[in-house]
Formats: sequence, structure tokens, C-alpha cells
Amino acid sequence: MNSSSRSSTQVRSVTPENLLLALLLEGAKDGYQLNRILKQDLNQIWRLSQSQLYATLKRLEIRGWICGTQTASRRGLPRRVFELTEAGKKQAEDWLMNPSPCSVQVVRLDLPARLYVLYRTRPEAISGILADQRRVLQEGLRRLENQLNLIPDHQPFNRMACEIRLNQIQTLLEWFDKTFSNGGIVVQ
Repeated sequence: MNSSSRSSTQVRSVTPENLLLALLLEGAKDGYQLNRILKQDLNQIWRLSQSQLYATLKRLEIRGWICGTQTASRRGLPRRVFELTEAGKKQAEDWLMNPSPCSVQVVRLDLPARLYVLYRTRPEAISGILADQRRVLQEGLRRLENQLNLIPDHQPFNRMACEIRLNQIQTLLEWFDKTFSNGGIVVQ
């Protein structure tokens, strides 16, 4: 599915599942390797305990998106190495290549995680992804502005809630433009 076929209002579940799938696009990894990436590189996005990580991997395996294989390790203890299935690869690719819906919470979790994987696997796609994401945010902002105009003045609490969301998206767009004004990511 390309970005034009995904509805910009489609809700995306905010879980670490898509990130874990995308990390496996680089190749098979065991839970310890995935946990190390989460703790070292992505700890401001996802904070998973070891048990949460393995529960999530189990859900992905049940869905048929990954396959775990027991292997021996250097320390002699067996470990499970996880690989993507074709269905898991399709899910990971879809998540990576399509913009997040216009939601501050989803963008806060999805965008940095997606950019992290893209930076490692296909940096040439980043500028297109950023352009698509900005477009989705702008569309969401226009929708909220129109929605606010339809809320009558005698509904102050509905107006207040809409204004809060509107301000959040405006602030997110300001941050987006400031951060990505050069069309990419600056990694030091």
C-alpha cells in the first residue's frame, strides 16, 4: 500500500510491534539484540521490559509475522532467533513507507522509530517519507480548523477540546518544519 492509498484519518495502533518487525528487516535477531537496540538507541521512544519484549515477540509469532528458531549461543544457553515471514515483511514495509496518521501521540512514537530504521536500511527514502508525513499533518490541521468552525459557541467544552488538538498539531508542524528544514536528518 502506498501513501496515497492509506487514509490520512486511518488510526494506527501505537504499539512497538511494527518497530520490532522493521528492525528484523535488517536480518534475524534474538531478543537480547532487539532489547539492546531499544535500550541504547530508542529508549526515549519505547521502554519495554524484557518480559514485555518477549510477550510482543510471541504475539508477532502467533500472527504469523515472525518465526522464532531455537539456536545454541556462545554461552551454551539456547536462544531464540526471530526472522520475518513474508507477511511480516509486508507489514514492516507498509509501516515504514507510509505516513503516520495525524495524531500527536502516534507521530511522537512512530516517526522517530520509522526514521531510525529508514536511516539504517534505506536513507534515500527519508525525504519522501518526510514530505508525505508533512502532507498528512497539514491535512489533519485543515480538518481540525474546519471542525472547529462547525462547533457552535454554546458548546465551549467541545470547542476547547478541538482547540487543544488544533494547537498540538500546529506545534507538531512547527517542530517538524524546524527539525527537517534541510529535507533530511542530521545525525552527529
